[in-house]
Amino acid sequence: MKKLLSALLMLFSCSAYAQTPTRAFSAGLELGVPANSVFAIGFGGSGKAEVPLVSALSLSVTGGFTSFHYKSALIGSSTTQPAVNYIPVKAGVKYYFSPGFYAEGEAGNAFQTNYTKENLFIIAVGPGFIVSTGEHSGIDFGFRYENWGSGRLRQTAIRVAYRFGW
Repeated sequence: MKKLLSALLMLFSCSAYAQTPTRAFSAGLELGVPANSVFAIGFGGSGKAEVPLVSALSLSVTGGFTSFHYKSALIGSSTTQPAVNYIPVKAGVKYYFSPGFYAEGEAGNAFQTNYTKENLFIIAVGPGFIVSTGEHSGIDFGFRYENWGSGRLRQTAIRVAYRFGW
């Protein structure tokens, strides 16, 4: 397993995107796996804008839509509940350690669109990498840990997005 991960990292580092951050926008799909929650899984999509601040540091703003599905709805319970929908809005910073490899931290709010219409504070942090598909475009793979509402919802999330810069 370690050899496979090492080989993948070498492959991606050879085709990494951009030496320094550029202004960019990405749109992608998200998958969330909640921990110790009534939810089994979360699906969604998001858009992210990125503006460079200094050489390896960028400011990011993210908005999207996420739908969390209850565990009982997926395992065939006699009563299925509709999913809980949120609109997460976050701002943060992204630091590039080397071409294409970064770590990102974000904070923001998730606005519930159904049920109680509650708002949850979000903290998110995690690494990612960008695989080049052209001079100013790439596929962005982001992994993060998120804490929503001071522990009400904790999840590991994966984002795969098409990114283009200018």
